[in-house]
Amino acid sequence: MSASPERPELDRLRDTLTGAQRFEVGPLDVEDACRRYAEAGYEVTPRLREFLENYGELTVTWMFRQWEVELTTSVEQALDMPVRSARIYAKRIGEPVLPVGVTSSTEDWVLLAENGDILIAGDAGVQRVANGFAPSLQALITGDWDMTFF
Repeated sequence: MSASPERPELDRLRDTLTGAQRFEVGPLDVEDACRRYAEAGYEVTPRLREFLENYGELTVTWMFRQWEVELTTSVEQALDMPVRSARIYAKRIGEPVLPVGVTSSTEDWVLLAENGDILIAGDAGVQRVANGFAPSLQALITGDWDMTFF
């Protein structure tokens, strides 16, 4: 069964993920999501629009040691990040970033950099996971990524 006939990237992602326990896709109106980003003060870039079209409103859950970890690309949760915080993270890594979701019990931000990198940002700082959402999600699930902070 297809995740969505209009969102084939989700099927490809589901087929390539190993270690995911739950993979849920919610409804998404890309135009409404872009409007909400703009109203919140974020620039709606082509990369953001592409990300939303491919991966918006996705929730993936996996086990890390004995804890359940969840990553969601919920627009509503992503937009809880103040624009000011995004600017601080952008300055720290040296390029623009946009919030595209949250992960873990501490609700760290999932950020999309203009170069396609996915980063995790929270109180401890910012970490680059990988370039591209699919490789980043797989790296998070397997724990195989450089956890160095900027």
